Amino acid sequence: MIRVAQILGKMNGGGVEQVVMNYYRAIDRERVQFDFYLFKGSKFVPVEEIKSLGGRLFVLPTFRHPLKYLKTLRRLLSENRCDIMHCHLSTLSFLPLLAGKQAGVRTRILHNHSTSGGAREWHRNIAKQLFKPFAKLHATDYFACSQLAARWMYGSRATAPLSEEYDPAQKHRRVRIMPNAIDTEKYGYSEKKRREVRKELNIPQNAAVFGHIGRFCPQKNQGFLVEIFREILNQRKNSVLVMTGTGEDMELIRARTIAAGISDRVVFTGQRSDADRLYSAFDCFLLPSNYEGFPVVGVEAQCAGLHCLFSNKVTPEARITGTAQLLPLGKPQDWACAALCCAGLRNKNAAAEVAQAGYDIHGAAEQLAGFYLRKSKL
Repeated sequence: MIRVAQILGKMNGGGVEQVVMNYYRAIDRERVQFDFYLFKGSKFVPVEEIKSLGGRLFVLPTFRHPLKYLKTLRRLLSENRCDIMHCHLSTLSFLPLLAGKQAGVRTRILHNHSTSGGAREWHRNIAKQLFKPFAKLHATDYFACSQLAARWMYGSRATAPLSEEYDPAQKHRRVRIMPNAIDTEKYGYSEKKRREVRKELNIPQNAAVFGHIGRFCPQKNQGFLVEIFREILNQRKNSVLVMTGTGEDMELIRARTIAAGISDRVVFTGQRSDADRLYSAFDCFLLPSNYEGFPVVGVEAQCAGLHCLFSNKVTPEARITGTAQLLPLGKPQDWACAALCCAGLRNKNAAAEVAQAGYDIHGAAEQLAGFYLRKSKL
């Protein structure tokens, strides 16, 4: 059995952590085990589940103390067996990858999940660009969640699926595309879940429910979502907006719904661990992000048969089932019109289509395990 160090930031219920946990639950843990290296202050860590699956948890200082982080991670990697390290911190992975190199970890994977931020995150964009070459310098293997994320981080390098055999004689490293896969059976539509969730949230069974799941932050652009929903309400009074997640912008968005006079039609659920149930309760899914690598929530929503509206900042690869549209971040009226046109329409074959497209976690986890095992034998 090999042990893989999954290097994350804070586990606060984000999509990256969710993807890693999806793979961990499905991977053959008799051959591959995960250890989780997290920032101090993580709020949503499935401690008991990780331990029950055989994993280990290690807490690290944040990047506010870079030298302390480097020293601590280097020591932990040296003291605890680590065959492969898999870093999920975008360009900031340069620090853990350096620690891994110093600790003698032979296989060091840089995995990019995103692209550049919006105008409100200009300082992060500058940092991302500055650190990009250093992150690539210390990695032995390149991963990305999509072609868009691959181009942003690695430029014009060729891409390859996880299943492709590794060729050590290859002059230029290929970027491996690791899909944001899910348990398609779990996320399929359920009429029972639909009725139960609407009852729990005090939403009428005949209401038109527009759903959004994501961290409250500039990237997810919930301020524009409030404008969209105000336009929806002008045309369909029995509509409800359900917003799931937590984050630094949550109270700001709540205040905007009050200022817009629509707060009585908006449900803030907070962080939830039952997204599969929520999708069944929705009639349409909205994701007006300023940027994305490949939104796992988009895979989940399509698997539930929902029609989805994504911003055109989302990679076209995210349109898996044909029920997703990409719209420009311009007029909220256009989004409202599109949402009202498709609300309530469902693709009954969606789960099978998502699985066939390669986004079922069981097949994807088998491919990832195969990659890890091949690398461990080199």
